[in-house]
Amino acid sequence: MTTWKDFYDNSSEWADSTVLSRISSLKEIGPAEEVVKASEYLSEKCGNALIRKARALGVVFAPDDIAELAEYGPQGEVVNLIRIAFEKRLTFTQENIDTLCACLPQEDEPLLRKIDRVQMIGFFDELDGEEDDEDALEEYDEDDEPDEYDDSYDYADTSGKKPGFLERLGIFFMVSDASKKRKQSPKYRIGDRVRLRSNRQAGYIVDVNNGRYDVRLDDGSFRDSLSETQIERSLF
Repeated sequence: MTTWKDFYDNSSEWADSTVLSRISSLKEIGPAEEVVKASEYLSEKCGNALIRKARALGVVFAPDDIAELAEYGPQGEVVNLIRIAFEKRLTFTQENIDTLCACLPQEDEPLLRKIDRVQMIGFFDELDGEEDDEDALEEYDEDDEPDEYDDSYDYADTSGKKPGFLERLGIFFMVSDASKKRKQSPKYRIGDRVRLRSNRQAGYIVDVNNGRYDVRLDDGSFRDSLSETQIERSLF
């Protein structure tokens, strides 16, 4: 019989067939955080099998565990774990919902919105509010903007007169645009040496697109569309 300690310490080095066989023979298993961590080093198929086995053995996954699993591990059982946690009235945080919303397909958003509404978290209230602000700016009539050749805005107003609507709106656009540029500035660049947090494999960034990174690993394989939380800088 395979012990949990033996599985936890050695499963990342076994073939998938061995991992699946050992999972089926487990009679006891560790806490949720250890199960999640072990699943991150397994294939998608084996990782999901391990999560299902943990559920069968009575392990309860807290929202923090589920969010980490969604971000770094196999995702096949994540939605089921979310439903179970919600039914057990476990408390989700804004950070949990943020992570899950970023990692899961858009088709799962209604479930997250229900949790957000029932538990009065407010994550989607803020998100929807930001979207409404952007929509309002898009409706602004460009014909009302100052002429691009008008240099009257290049000089300070010393008259003591309060800025009008168009001036305030122009300042808003400038601040908003600068803020967006700061948010969109990537943490890593093409050619940076990084490694995957999930299995410590190292490689180089070969492309950056909308805050997502394509990485060519040292073994010649590629990982596409990785988030900044899935990689870390590596010196070796």
